[in-house]
Amino acid sequence: MSTSPCPPRTVGTASRGLRRVALTCALSIAAASVHGGCASTQYAPQVVARGELTMRYQGGFEIYAGRERLTGGLTYPRLAQHVRCVPEAARHAESARSNGVGAVVTSILGGTMGAGGLLGLVGLADQDRIGLWLGAGLALSTVGLTLSIVSWRLKNHANGHAHDAVNFYNDSVGSLGATCDDLSYPAPVGPAPAAAVPPADAGAVPSAVPAIPGSPPPSLPPPPTTL
Repeated sequence: MSTSPCPPRTVGTASRGLRRVALTCALSIAAASVHGGCASTQYAPQVVARGELTMRYQGGFEIYAGRERLTGGLTYPRLAQHVRCVPEAARHAESARSNGVGAVVTSILGGTMGAGGLLGLVGLADQDRIGLWLGAGLALSTVGLTLSIVSWRLKNHANGHAHDAVNFYNDSVGSLGATCDDLSYPAPVGPAPAAAVPPADAGAVPSAVPAIPGSPPPSLPPPPTTL
């Protein structure tokens, strides 16, 4: 009795296509989790009160006290100390710091996990365990992308709290020309008062209004003659 040899093991077209899709997804998510962008716009105010805080954007938010740089994102160090005399501003400054720290931590973890998703490339060389490599890469990339989204949200929260801290402080102290270190408010500067007019003497006789020099008026034309 003859036995037929076992047919060689083959990988179906559908299976290969599924693996390509999984690899593409892993690489895409890994790239998205480590991708970042930047922009830079700035405007320096020309008139600033003595204790007023202003914000600029140079690839990240920066806070200036007068003309000097005070602090910047993402954790905004020294902001809470500077606005400590305004309770609402101090509360927002502390929230900006804590959210900024969280944004930095999750950003680092997200980038690390996203880069770890590139392990899926090992499956190209290890065909016997390609599914394992692709699964691990896809899982790491997904975690990295999730952490990157959380970091982005925490970054926005940190910047928002910093803006609120600046606004609360300026409304109470900074825009009035004072600081938490020196709560003396300077006198407002305005137009000079008009000179006081002395009261008129009730018994004095008003003087005649002087005539304004000028050319005499032209003579009137003669009246019409009757025939």
